[in-house]
Amino acid sequence: PSYDVEVRIDPAAANLAGITNRDVANTMSGLISGRMLTTYREGDHQIPVYLRIRGEERARLHDLSKLYVNGLAGKVPLASIATLVPEWQPSIIARRDRRRVLTVGSNVAAGYLPNEVSMRMAEKVDALVASMPPGSSWEYGGAMAESADSEKKLGGAFSLSAILILLVLITQYNSLVKPLVVLAAVPLALIGALVGLYLTGWALGFMPMLGIISLAGVVINNAIILIDFIETGVENGMDLNDAVADAGRLRMKPILLTTLTTVGGMLPLALLGGPMWAGMAWAVIFGLALSTALTLLVVPTLYAACMGRRIAKTNAA
Repeated sequence: PSYDVEVRIDPAAANLAGITNRDVANTMSGLISGRMLTTYREGDHQIPVYLRIRGEERARLHDLSKLYVNGLAGKVPLASIATLVPEWQPSIIARRDRRRVLTVGSNVAAGYLPNEVSMRMAEKVDALVASMPPGSSWEYGGAMAESADSEKKLGGAFSLSAILILLVLITQYNSLVKPLVVLAAVPLALIGALVGLYLTGWALGFMPMLGIISLAGVVINNAIILIDFIETGVENGMDLNDAVADAGRLRMKPILLTTLTTVGGMLPLALLGGPMWAGMAWAVIFGLALSTALTLLVVPTLYAACMGRRIAKTNAA
C-alpha cells in the first residue's frame, strides 16, 4: 500500500461551475507534476521548460486545496468543488485471468524441498482462505506450479511413448502377448525408483520422473534382448525351460555389467548433484538395481507361462 491523496469531487458543485473531472485532473497534474510549455535553445542544447507551482506551495496538503481550476465561469477554488482525503491505497493491483491476485512468496531453507514445504502448508492455507470473503481462492505458483505443469506435459508424452512402443513391439512380434510381457518390466523399474526416492527422502518431482522414463527404456531393452535369446534357443530345438535358463545365464553378465556401469556413473550425481540431479540419480540407481534382479526372473517366467502352451502346440503340430 501507498499513502495517497484522493480528490473527491462534488458533482453538483462541479456542474454549477462548469468543471469536469478531466479539468480537475489536468489542472492538478499540470500544477503539481508540471506541464511542458516550450523548449529553450542554447547553442546545440535544447532545454525543456515546464510550468508548475513552487515547492513550498505543494509541500502541504492544506495548500493544495487553495489551487484554482479553470471552468466555464472562470477560475474556481478547488476547495469549493472537491475535498482532499488522504488514505492508504494499494499501489499496485495485480490481476491474473482478469481476477485480482495477491502473490505470497518465500525462499526455502537449505535441506528442504519446495514441494514438501508447499504440501505441509496446504491445510493451513485452506483454513485461512475459508475465513476470507466469498469468492476467494488460492493456487500454487512458483516451483510447485512449474513442476505440476511439467509433470502434466511429461505424463502426456509418456503415454504417447508407451503407445508407440507397444505398436512397434506388436509389429515386430506379430503378437500382443509378447509386447505385454516386455512392458511388464516397466513397473519393476517404477517400484525400485519409488523405493529409492522414499529411502533417500527425495520427492517425485520432474527430474526423478524424467529419470524413470529413461530407466524404462533401459529395462525394455533388456527384456527384448532376453526374450530374443529365449526364442533363438527354442528355434534351435531346445526345450522352453532349457531355453529360458540358457538365456538367463548368457544375458546375466552383460545385463549386470550394464547396470553396474550405469550405477557407477550415477553415484557422483546422487552424492554431489544437489537438488537438481540427486533425486533423478537415486531413482535411476535403485530402479535399475531392482529391475535388473527382477527382470532376470519375472520376464522369463511370464514368457514361459504365456507362451508355453502355444510353443507346445506348435511343436506337436
